[in-house]
Amino acid sequence: MQGQKSKLDKALRLLTPSLAQPFYNMFDKRKSDINEIRLRNKRYLTVVVKGNEYYITPSGGFSADCENAVKVAQEEIDYTYKTALRNTIYSFKREISLGYIITEGGNRVGFCGTAVLDDLGKNDTLKNISGISIRISREIFGIADELINKLGFQKSGLKNVLILGPPSSGKTTLLRDLCRQIGMKKRISLIDEKNEISATFNASPQNNVGNFTDVFDSYTKYYGILSAVKIMSPQLIVCDEIGTKEDTEALDYAINSGVNIIATMHSNNIDDAFKKPHMKELFSRNAFDYIVLLGTGDSLGKIISLRKIET
Repeated sequence: MQGQKSKLDKALRLLTPSLAQPFYNMFDKRKSDINEIRLRNKRYLTVVVKGNEYYITPSGGFSADCENAVKVAQEEIDYTYKTALRNTIYSFKREISLGYIITEGGNRVGFCGTAVLDDLGKNDTLKNISGISIRISREIFGIADELINKLGFQKSGLKNVLILGPPSSGKTTLLRDLCRQIGMKKRISLIDEKNEISATFNASPQNNVGNFTDVFDSYTKYYGILSAVKIMSPQLIVCDEIGTKEDTEALDYAINSGVNIIATMHSNNIDDAFKKPHMKELFSRNAFDYIVLLGTGDSLGKIISLRKIET
């Protein structure tokens, strides 16, 4: 699988030469810390590093103020937008309506602008693109070691696990490494609704999600889970960001079919998770064997609480 440097290089190909040049001027260590590259029309080129946003200078420096920062023109926004969509905008209507697309290397390009609504008031497409975020795909091999060891996957088999955490707590990165490790031994159906875990590009996962993992790219969780159980006979279903009534109904169907699940959900703590409206029924039937809470900041991606659900 690709290294972090390769993924950043692929992201830089989406930029005009003038915007890419400051990154080529950077030290490799500084480049390796970049999580996102952001472009805002008639404002400045910035990067996100460990949750903090910095302006970029022509020499490739990080700055807390915009005095010497690189400015971004509308033409440069348009170039990146069209390049990310491979200059075939009409082929990616769904991605445009959702506001993002996965590009080569597994990087996610998100964009915002003026929404064009359909007759039902839903986003049909976008125009006047004013901002772009290029999120660098990040694989951290071994981040799932602690959870796999604590839950005894290697010795006692699969469990039903719910992973909690606020946004940017490393839930998706952890799921990716769980797929990689467990998917070398067990059949997994990965329901990758936002294509953030596998980062599938041209029918090929750009991230390592395991040799025995089947990817349901861009399926809704409801139809993805139902299809997986009926078609692929998985031993484990993995999905990200559950919480709707349809999600819980599909998970209940999978569990009743004898399939184990590992899922994530946004929540700041375990007690709050139990109060979420559509989750109460699953919790009342002890659908999960374990609930795990991840931290943020210095505890990013680390387990700060693990609760076994007693039957």
